[in-house]
Order: sequence, then C-alpha cells, then structure tokens
Amino acid sequence: KKKMRVFLFVCLLFPFYSYAAKISLSISGKIEDHSAMLYFPDGRELPISIDASGKGELVVDVTEPVYVALGYHYISRTLLLTPDTDIQISFENKKFGERVAITGTGSQVNIYLNNGRLKAAKIDDMALGEKAFFLKMDSILNVNLQELDHAGLSEEINEMEKIRLKYFTCATLPSYPYFHMRIAKDSTYEASLEYWSKLQELMVMDASLLRYDEFRSFLVEAVSRVARKQYPESKSLDAVVRYVESEVKEPGIAEFLINKNVYAYVERYGLDSADAYCAVFDRYVKSPLLVKNFETLCNRWRKLSVGALSPNFNCTDLSGKKVSLSDFKGKYVYIDIWATWCGPCKMVAPILDELAKEYDGQIVIYKVDTEKEQELAGAFGIRSIPSILFIPMEGKPEMAQGAMPKASFKKAIDEFLLKK
Repeated sequence: KKKMRVFLFVCLLFPFYSYAAKISLSISGKIEDHSAMLYFPDGRELPISIDASGKGELVVDVTEPVYVALGYHYISRTLLLTPDTDIQISFENKKFGERVAITGTGSQVNIYLNNGRLKAAKIDDMALGEKAFFLKMDSILNVNLQELDHAGLSEEINEMEKIRLKYFTCATLPSYPYFHMRIAKDSTYEASLEYWSKLQELMVMDASLLRYDEFRSFLVEAVSRVARKQYPESKSLDAVVRYVESEVKEPGIAEFLINKNVYAYVERYGLDSADAYCAVFDRYVKSPLLVKNFETLCNRWRKLSVGALSPNFNCTDLSGKKVSLSDFKGKYVYIDIWATWCGPCKMVAPILDELAKEYDGQIVIYKVDTEKEQELAGAFGIRSIPSILFIPMEGKPEMAQGAMPKASFKKAIDEFLLKK
C-alpha cells in the first residue's frame, strides 16, 4: 500500500501527457504525388506518405501551439497544431489550393486559417501613394481582426493570431518602393521617412517571433531593403551581412538572417566565390539542423563544381523513350529543363527547335519536363526554369538559366563549343 501511495503521489507530480498532434489526410481524384510535407518553423520537414487510396497520416510531438505549413503538389496550407490536435483534412487532388474540408479536434482554428476570408495587401495596391497604401493596409488589418473575433478562438491562440495577422497583412510593405515605381510609372518616387520608420517599427529583433512564417518572410525582405539603403555601395548579400554584423544583437535573429541569405545564395549560384559567405555562415549558424542542411546543399554543389564529372541520370524523353547520360557518350549534350506550366519555357521552345536544326550533328538537344523528372532537376541542383545544361564528351557540366533570346542562346552554345 505504501508503494502504491508513493506511485500515486509521483503520478500527481508528473502527470502522463501525450503531447502528440495527429494529421490525417484523405485525397480524392487521381493521386499524382504520393507524399505531402509538413514544414516547421525550425527547419524540420516531415513527410506524410500517401497510399494508393489517397490516405495518409502523421503523428508528431507538439508541446506548445505551433504554426506549420502543409505542402502538397506545389501548394501549401497554414495549420496550427497543439498538443491535442487530431484533425482530418480532405480535399480533391486538383483543388488543394481552392478548398479543403477540416474536421476533428483542433479543426476550429484550422478552418478559420483556411477559409479564404483573410486578406493581405496585393501588388496592385502598391500603385497607391504612400499614405493611401498605409491606410489600405490598416483597413485590411481591421477586417482581418474582425474575422479573428468572429472565429471564437482561445485567448492564447487569439493573441498569437493578432501578431501573425499584422505581418500577414503587410507582407508587401518591404517591396512597396520597388513595385510602386513600376506599377504607378513614377520614376521620381523616393520612399519617405515615414515609410522607413514604419518598416523598421515592424522589424522587431525578437527571436520568439520566428515561430511565424509571415514574420520570417517579412524580416528577410525588410532587412534586405534597409541594408541596401544603408550600404548602397555593397552587393545585396554583402549589405545584409554588414547590417547583421552592425545592427542585429539578438543571436537567434542573426542566425536566421545569415542562414536564410547565405543558403539562398549558394542554392542559386553554387560555391564559386562563396568562401567568404560560408565563413560568415559558420560564424553565426549553430543549429545542428541548419548546419546539416547547409552541408547537404554544399555537397550537392561540390559534385557539380568545375571539373567534376556530371551525375548520371535516367529519365524518359518526350517520346516516352528511356534514356540515361551514358547513352550520349562521346557527344556534346544540351539539356533543356522546362515544365508545361512555365510561360518563359514555352516562349523559347521555337527558338530551341531552330537551334536543334542549326547545330544538327554537333550537339544533342534533349528536353526534360521537370514535373515528371524531378530527380534529374534535383541531381543538378536546379531551382528555376527554364534551365540549360551543357554536358561535353568528358561529362563535366555547365549551366545557364533563364529565358534568353535566340542570339543569347546561340552565343552560349558557340562559346560552349569553342571551349571544347
């Protein structure tokens, strides 16, 4: 009996909490992607496997309310998970971006987040003058706060949402000067002191706000804008680094900004001329997960460095034929990586057809649909389309990106051939 009393006493002191949130997915229609992804503020990415019937579920440890993004087939939805969340999300495969049905414990807040009634300032709104644009943002925020009041959420979540909505509503503020000049065709416009004051007022250097994706996105854009103003003689990334070094005293914010900017630079441009940025990354970024992710990125680029052999690939061409890089041994290969939904890709397609005839016998031109052959795009670290890969006889690739006119494509191919 004494042992039993001790056990009960311990149980009272340390109750058994599960701290588990469960998400169940049900997808109707043709299943094209067999996994969804859950993205966390700390950088974690957890897959949700989808079976042949369109069902999938994931149970994750959650000790406090956390906003996550649920991604499926190029579309994402914002969710809020709590320790007792047990929600079922149903949607048609092709309409994940339009409507979903959410039921279960924790559905109330997630229905509110995904009902489509929350608004943000749009790009077109930036045609307005500064004062009118500020008033527009204030008006939209008031409407969003009214929507929040009607949702009937808990006090804790209500306070979190007030912060999130502030940054959700003014997401376009950092880009206002850039877009206003172009949309309003006002080349003489210069942002006022009121604009910069409003921008910096929202740039709160509080690491606890990194739990909000909207704050993270806002801060990256705002710091870039302010840094370029403060250090106009520096390149964009150099200006951000200087700004962090001189202005950001909060370690969590500094780590976030350096990781975000340096990672984006290396992801786009590779490791050439990135030694100084990698050193900055090492100095500021200490999170094991962020360090691991960056090292994975760097290793991918090391395999594509100048002089390295091209990764082999196996994929299907537009005629349905299975091919691999080894099939082109002894030839110069030009790979056009595109997608059916890519406007610039369609614009350059006729140009590439002309070049294929002009360079017939000198170079193999091969088209790859990145939607169907994501493995190939991933192997070469491609993050934008259209992208062009030149792979010579010895298999050492070079890359060009963007929709270029015929003259530029021709020059790129000529230069490529002259090097060989």
